[in-house]
Amino acid sequence: MKCFARRAIVFKPQRMSGKRILVVGAGGALGRAITARLSALGHDPLAAYRTPKDGLEDSFSALGATPVRLDLDDRHRLEALLENADGAIFTPILTVSAPAADALRDAMPTVFFSSNNVAVDPENEIYARLGEAERETLAAAPQAVILRPTMIYGYPEDGNLSRLIKAMRRLPFAPMPGNGAALQQPIYYRDLADMAVDALFSEEMRGQVFAAAGPEPMSQKALFAAAAAAAGTRLRALHLPLSVMAPAAAMAERLGLRFFIKAAQLRRASADKTPQGTKTLLGWTSLEEGLKELVRALDGGGAGA
Repeated sequence: MKCFARRAIVFKPQRMSGKRILVVGAGGALGRAITARLSALGHDPLAAYRTPKDGLEDSFSALGATPVRLDLDDRHRLEALLENADGAIFTPILTVSAPAADALRDAMPTVFFSSNNVAVDPENEIYARLGEAERETLAAAPQAVILRPTMIYGYPEDGNLSRLIKAMRRLPFAPMPGNGAALQQPIYYRDLADMAVDALFSEEMRGQVFAAAGPEPMSQKALFAAAAAAAGTRLRALHLPLSVMAPAAAMAERLGLRFFIKAAQLRRASADKTPQGTKTLLGWTSLEEGLKELVRALDGGGAGA
């Protein structure tokens, strides 16, 4: 059994088997990994998805899960599914899933996902709303656990390190905003899935907010170097001064133009993205190992859960 260190405290969740767990967002990589983990532990996952895809229901059935169609805006459908479940994990970001909190039965074990950026950039409008959603969720469901992951990576659509590796393979230089000194602590998505499952069954963790991060912090420059090594390319980082890039990105957005990075991301480029502002759970998959799995998935050797 894996244990998650929260500073000096070690949680040892009790994963009883045979529980029916609703997994909302099971069609995504994280939700699918959670579904697979629950099934492997002997539970009965209800794999809830919103958008039908060819073979999706069959893939859930192959995992030992029951596929169910769900739109979170369909309150009656949500309440019916929760009525027949022993717990729930909502993978959509909390600003989307928070309204479901008051549909939970009293003391129903539940896990929601927020973002570490709530603590990194609390003045940002998006993360201010997310922080408010955290407070509303715990007010409506005081037994819930909220996880704030750092940068999630490890599957082809992660939008983070998968995007960087693709760019490194395609471009002569990899754009690096700032001087590359800011710290990062990305978390492998399967570790995050296991954390969510353990959090669901841990009475000690209920009613709390936890940051979720990889095992070690590193500079952005070191992160780029590790991604280049995994991609089989030489690191050719192009340092872009924030004093120039941030206004350029903001101007592009005002004009409705696409820019390779959002202005809000550039404003956070010099800030450390390590776990902040709350208790911390640390994953166990090294960045090197996680990047190898990511490259393998990008190259067609495996994907998703």
